[in-house]
Amino acid sequence: MSKVLVFGHQNPDNDAIMSAVVLTQLLNQVNYNGDTYEARRLGPLPAESAKLLADNGIAEPELLESVEEGQQVVLTDHNEAGQSVAGLEGAQIVGVVDHHRFGGFTTAAPLHIISLPWGSSCCIVARLFEVFGQQPTDAQAKLLLSAMMTDTLMLKSPTTTDVDRAVAARLGEQLGVDPVKFGMEVFLTRPSGSFTAEQMVGNDIKQFEVGADKLLIGQYETVDKTRALGMIPEIREAMRAYQASKGADGIVLCLTDIMEEGSQVLFEGKTDVAQKGLGIDDVPEGVWMPGVLSRKKQVAAPILAAAE
Repeated sequence: MSKVLVFGHQNPDNDAIMSAVVLTQLLNQVNYNGDTYEARRLGPLPAESAKLLADNGIAEPELLESVEEGQQVVLTDHNEAGQSVAGLEGAQIVGVVDHHRFGGFTTAAPLHIISLPWGSSCCIVARLFEVFGQQPTDAQAKLLLSAMMTDTLMLKSPTTTDVDRAVAARLGEQLGVDPVKFGMEVFLTRPSGSFTAEQMVGNDIKQFEVGADKLLIGQYETVDKTRALGMIPEIREAMRAYQASKGADGIVLCLTDIMEEGSQVLFEGKTDVAQKGLGIDDVPEGVWMPGVLSRKKQVAAPILAAAE
């Protein structure tokens, strides 16, 4: 019997946390492969995740800074080494549950990979309960539904599929809640009014290989972008500092307003390819892109395509 660590990406969002926590519970419930699974996190716990876990009496996953050679791991909500834990190259990846593109992914041995183009990794985990013939508890249903709603921006994101809508409806029925209203309540537990410029930049950001360059793409979600737009000089300074701290070549930040359904996009550093991919220029106040809600599908994908 082995100890297997289960974790989402760096700078974890609610989907990264909840997919790791609930998948860990499920694998232990069914005694999968006779191993013991433990959830971890690769960064600060999002406010909504902390509240949901506390409200449901579930321990927060411990912070994981690196893994030792040969450690068995399961990756959720990511698969790229640049978004993962230090030491991953020496670990044994035994499983991946993800809904993103695959970039530079190799392993020494066969493994379980479940990758589906759905709106969240937690939607995939919810489906795995059916595969294993299990019924999620109400607590598990709450965690799964919360992440599905935050990751799809209350089912508004273009990444949302009919599967997401159906699974959300089923979980909502189990809990006796409207999925969208439940999701908005979860979203509003975020302390958006007190976010610093540094938090707006670094709380939800991922690194991508764009040609020969390292590009950071971040997203700050809010229900009212007014405060963020009044902080553009501070945000740009924080972007430059974060880029330097990570040794990246450039950084893109999307200030996403869920209610207005669009994003104000800012660039710093080497971002010519990013500007080409998005079809916009770098201007001091940023560029409003109506309808742009998904970093994965509407921001990262066209940028990566422009680098080819």
